[in-house]
Amino acid sequence: MRMQLPGAKGPWPGPAVLGAGALALALSLTAWWSLINDPTYTAHRTPADLSVYLDAATAPEHELYGGRFGVHALPYLYPPVALLPFRALSDMDLTAAARLMAVVSLVAMALSAWAAARTAGRRPGPATAGCALAVCGLALWTEPVLQNLDFGQVNLVLLALVLTDLATPDRRLWKGVGIGLAAGLKLTPGLFVVYLLLTRRYRAAAVATAVFAATVAAGWWALPQASADFWGGAFAGSAGGREYLANQSLNGFFVRFGLGGDGVGGPVWGAVCGVLAVAGFGAAARASRRGRELVAVCVVGALMLVCSPLSWTHHWVWIVPGLVLAADAALRRRTASAWLWTAGLFALFAAWPIRIDGFGTWDPSRPLLPYGLLWYVPHWQRELQWDPFHVVVGNAYVWLGVGYAVWAAVAHRARPSRPPSLARPRREGEEREKSPAGV
Repeated sequence: MRMQLPGAKGPWPGPAVLGAGALALALSLTAWWSLINDPTYTAHRTPADLSVYLDAATAPEHELYGGRFGVHALPYLYPPVALLPFRALSDMDLTAAARLMAVVSLVAMALSAWAAARTAGRRPGPATAGCALAVCGLALWTEPVLQNLDFGQVNLVLLALVLTDLATPDRRLWKGVGIGLAAGLKLTPGLFVVYLLLTRRYRAAAVATAVFAATVAAGWWALPQASADFWGGAFAGSAGGREYLANQSLNGFFVRFGLGGDGVGGPVWGAVCGVLAVAGFGAAARASRRGRELVAVCVVGALMLVCSPLSWTHHWVWIVPGLVLAADAALRRRTASAWLWTAGLFALFAAWPIRIDGFGTWDPSRPLLPYGLLWYVPHWQRELQWDPFHVVVGNAYVWLGVGYAVWAAVAHRARPSRPPSLARPRREGEEREKSPAGV
């Protein structure tokens, strides 16, 4: 199994690609390990979100959705059942728990990249594994992934649950389990049940719904008071700070325009999200029927992010399958422009070594730390005073997510002269799309 890589005179054998990918990931991990052990880099030693999960796991039930937890006194917002795995870690030292969570997240990222490559139609083998590892090495230095590791977040685990589930052949009886679990831990992945229905995978949708219901039941059994509070209205709660730069959702976009609070921001946000969801889900269904499954999956992921009331930058771990999608397109087309698009996507999400202050300006007195380009605009309660340039830069993830959904809707619009028909179910090992590179 061979792969034609840019700049190569001939195709690389699979083992060579695997070795190169493993080396790229090893170098990236070495640099990351050096970063988290740097005395000036304290984020990983005080993982804000993981400390919330660990504190909340041992809190009295009646205080779970009204209290503040962790090193920064933050609220707990996820369903009660999501706390059960953290009870086993509650006695661990916070730094040790952070390292364990980082390992779990890194494995989840690797599984996500592999599943995304399989969803794109790549055959299993050393070349595909090598490319997945190389993407992981690159994605490690994007702000969403780096923040997940620093904060002790669960988003990479949720991503792996969804992507490995969608990469499972439709004939498998357990298809839908991963999506159901992800929705039970954090409600927003439930959008993929809609996607399963639109692509006529009714059994998988039913399995996902049943698993989600089982997680709710488990929460009621283990934490009845907390479950009553959550499903009684706490699930609609917010961490606040919707206008904060890190909230890269359409809701944050409109709030930063002064359309939030009790004004027209709610209706405007709802209307725009409704139109975008109709167009995006339609595009995803058509893309799936035309064999472009990863395009479709990334559209639904983008909808989930931009239409959520809160999508912090660390929620945007969908950059991992996004990079796989971009790299896959570049390998198939073998053009400079395709590789430039891939490089541009990485540059937008990359965590660059910068010295930035709250005004979005370079401050030589600050330590050199990895931040995304987003932070080159005023933040920390200065978002409502943005000028047009700040609006463009400070909403970069939102622009990208909306733009991708709109592009997909246009590129996969219905063809009245030749209506697309649902492809026959794939047999075991059969691919949606053959790679001209032979991967």
